[in-house]
Amino acid sequence: MNAMVPNNGLALLTTRTMGETAGLRRLAEETRVAIALLNYQVGQMPSPNLLLDLLPYQEARGSSQIENIVTTNDELYKGLAFGEYTETAKEVVRYKTALFAGMDILKARGVLSVGDIETIHAQLAANAPGLRTNLPQFESSLTRVARVKSGEREVIYTPPHGKPLLQRLLLDMLEYVYNDEMYPAHPLIKIALAHMQFERIHPFHDGNGRTGRILNILFLCQKGYLALPVLYASGEILRRREEYYAAFTVPEEEQGAARFAEFMLGIFQDTARRTLKIVNRIGKLTADHTSDQFLNQLRGRKSELQKVLATVFSKPYVRISDLNELHRETASRHLRQLVEKGVLREEKSGRDKVFLNEVLLGIFHDE
Repeated sequence: MNAMVPNNGLALLTTRTMGETAGLRRLAEETRVAIALLNYQVGQMPSPNLLLDLLPYQEARGSSQIENIVTTNDELYKGLAFGEYTETAKEVVRYKTALFAGMDILKARGVLSVGDIETIHAQLAANAPGLRTNLPQFESSLTRVARVKSGEREVIYTPPHGKPLLQRLLLDMLEYVYNDEMYPAHPLIKIALAHMQFERIHPFHDGNGRTGRILNILFLCQKGYLALPVLYASGEILRRREEYYAAFTVPEEEQGAARFAEFMLGIFQDTARRTLKIVNRIGKLTADHTSDQFLNQLRGRKSELQKVLATVFSKPYVRISDLNELHRETASRHLRQLVEKGVLREEKSGRDKVFLNEVLLGIFHDE
């Protein structure tokens, strides 16, 4: 297939005849177990919302970095605390907004429509919302998929053009994902193939990769694999970007669908195991810093310190006002102790002051 020619012959996902080999199904089951272990462990956390505060921003950062929108953890969490974002951090935060817009739709209706996908995408790309309306006679208007290799931009694929065709392909993709009676493949294999199909449809002018990765999470939740949206694959894709592009461009006649499904199942599995390690690290850090051994190193009443630490390890940052059960001066004194211990880092913006949890955020410093 000529990478410069629009792929208007892209096959409907419901018509694909890819055989579900024993090896692929075994990989899907191994991936299911890895995700189930993560889902269980998240459910055991005292405060799962802490993970929802931490992980979506890391996913947003990784997902945007794939598309060369680079920001730092400090920019993200200072923005989260003060509402003052750099331009690149704003792009990253839009990702979390789009993800939770999708979760709200799932909670309300249980499934996604093509219009819902457009709604999710609009949160990411406010300047270019809606499905593409490329004009085939104007080559300069065509959307292309490219990768940068050794400083050179290489076009690897030109997606279909024509809004009616894009709509038909998307409707078919959703039918394949949701109609398990008619298309009874392993659900994780279906999600992997749906990701491949969405990226090959590439229905928007911009933000297709980020939208596709959000759909992965939403499909995993909709299929019951996750109770909360906590499996974020962008970091793994970023680390294996060349493999991703290689799998994406394998022709159908060379088992392209099967090879892409295998690659994505590996991504899901590795991400689940990696995230489980993060959950366990959060649990250990929380236990260590709320233990009697740590409390005995601090000055003040034990009952007050327990309240402070319970609050500190329930979110990425705290304000003195979050400790409203304590006198303001008492709360401030205890928080300053934790700064001295290296648990917190004080940040100011004008008269506003927050304390970032250095211990928890340190988990992601090397991400």
